[in-house]
Amino acid sequence: MTAHHAHPAPPLTLEDLARLDDLPAEEKAPDEVREGLATVRAPVTMPQGEKLRQKGGGTFVLPEGSFYGRAMTETELHEIGTLRAPDTPPRPHRPLWQPLLHYPRPTGPSLKMMRRINGSTVIPLTTGVYGEYPPRQTFFPSGYPWSCIGRIFIRNDAGSPNWDASGTAVLVGKRAVLTVAHAVPWGAPNASIQFVAGYFDGNSSAGAGGQSWATAAHGYAGQDVTAHDMAVLRLADPLGDWLGGMGARPFDDSWRGGAYWTSVGYPGDVDNAERPSFQSSIHVIDDDEDGDAQELEHHADETPGDSGGAFFGTWSDGPYAVGTVSGFEQVNGPLGIGSEDNNISAGGNALTGLVNFARTTWT
Repeated sequence: MTAHHAHPAPPLTLEDLARLDDLPAEEKAPDEVREGLATVRAPVTMPQGEKLRQKGGGTFVLPEGSFYGRAMTETELHEIGTLRAPDTPPRPHRPLWQPLLHYPRPTGPSLKMMRRINGSTVIPLTTGVYGEYPPRQTFFPSGYPWSCIGRIFIRNDAGSPNWDASGTAVLVGKRAVLTVAHAVPWGAPNASIQFVAGYFDGNSSAGAGGQSWATAAHGYAGQDVTAHDMAVLRLADPLGDWLGGMGARPFDDSWRGGAYWTSVGYPGDVDNAERPSFQSSIHVIDDDEDGDAQELEHHADETPGDSGGAFFGTWSDGPYAVGTVSGFEQVNGPLGIGSEDNNISAGGNALTGLVNFARTTWT
């Protein structure tokens, strides 16, 4: 008799979630959490041996070569297959002082839209927009898990006054966020990345302290749109304890075609990335295996700035990321036969192995 593999239960559909009540906060946040989220932490990096000078009227003078923020002190690209997936998927964590919202609170655009003379809006031409689902909707990132998702600002040189690129990341541990490998400037010796949880119109929805600087980055070799295009960042502050975090699990073949998934990010072509946007009821067309990783192919609308965003589903115990948004991929077959193009999220056991590494290493 042939043994049959038991497929894991799929996540809940949007209709399933609509029948569930949101959950209010069950207890008051501890003093250290309230203080942490309310406190402005402004790290300043100064040349070694230099000191901060104070002038009258609360004015501080920084030595030449100082800058706001901090550079990452550790980056490592792991060889593919070297981070073992845990026996059970890393579970989600919702602090009891965070309300649970099954659906985010939609908002309108904050910026004026470009319009033609006849009044119709100008739609930017972007690769990765398919229009198979309702358009991406901006929202206010309050409650769990929406305030766990945030925007990252990347500087190739930490001392630069301006950031070079931005993307998306999601809390997956006490001090860990999940993003894409191609967002990390691996070869830059003085790079920095700032994570702002629940970024909305220039601030964190969680409070002035809802942001942190990355001190380390770990990911897999290769920075293109691939199944292994994923990385984790260690934060200087334990935002995951304060706001919660998503779980992570590999995608199962039996879930193909099911409208289970949500994609969240900060794309530049939606409100100039000043507000997060989401798209739900997405189905995965196919999953291509690459060793211990998977390329999840789908037609959610994703454009620059979405990279690193959570591609996730919700089970009875909470939200699990099955992928991190990587980018657009086009395959050209001979004479056009077999040609296809899809948006790709990177996932698989490589994802759970990376998240497990971050959780167990960065306590």
